[in-house]
Amino acid sequence: MINHIPKKRLGQNFLIDPNILRKIVKIIDPKEADIIVEVGPGTGSLTRYLLDSGAEVHAIELDSQLVDYLHNEFAQYANFHLYHGDAVRFDFSDLLNASQKIKLAGNIPYNITSPLLFRFFEIVEHLDRIVLLVQKEIAQRICAKPGTKEYGILSVMTNFYCRPQIEFQVSPRVFRPVPKVTSGLIKLTPVDNDYDPKFRRQFNELVRKAFSQRRKILRNSLNLPLSAENADCPVSLSRRAETLTIAEFVALTRWYSARFFLG
Repeated sequence: MINHIPKKRLGQNFLIDPNILRKIVKIIDPKEADIIVEVGPGTGSLTRYLLDSGAEVHAIELDSQLVDYLHNEFAQYANFHLYHGDAVRFDFSDLLNASQKIKLAGNIPYNITSPLLFRFFEIVEHLDRIVLLVQKEIAQRICAKPGTKEYGILSVMTNFYCRPQIEFQVSPRVFRPVPKVTSGLIKLTPVDNDYDPKFRRQFNELVRKAFSQRRKILRNSLNLPLSAENADCPVSLSRRAETLTIAEFVALTRWYSARFFLG
């Protein structure tokens, strides 16, 4: 056992229920030949299940005290690889293999969910699946549909790169310390597309710009002249960003980048 006081600034709430852990493992579906990256392994509750599958597990932990603990706890596992650092800034290049896709998993604090997902989308073509335990409201935002109040940058970006699915909700009672919110397990399955890196950057930039002033219509949030409406624009610039589908954002990106040199 570890004598560790959870750090609020790191959003540490450790999952302790073995039944929930087994349900999560089932969604990750670890195989002996897999490469799995676990973000924030904490005290290693999920890590042990992943290691016992025989998969190569690469765990990224920011808390130096937990790094020492995990190093000692799993020293006997030849398939365990531990990194001390911030997953948002982690260099994944050494783990990427053109012939094998990675599974990503973790229990993610609220404050890093969006930046971490955006980081994962940068390497999405190398990913098999992303399985994350997040705050329920974040899971709902990820899966939100156009025209709803939850629909925003995170919804659009995630659905552009992946097919998201909320697998189940998790009660706060199965964590220590007990958080004030319910969690949700979300599985993101990358979708195949032929968008090149330049177009992805343009898409990401346009979506952020469109939602930067959420209540404004597209013409104003994108700072476009009145004449732009008549320049074969594929969507009405009198609409708000929250009403556009992914396909409409793709079409708008192509139109905008061709005329206003985006990215």
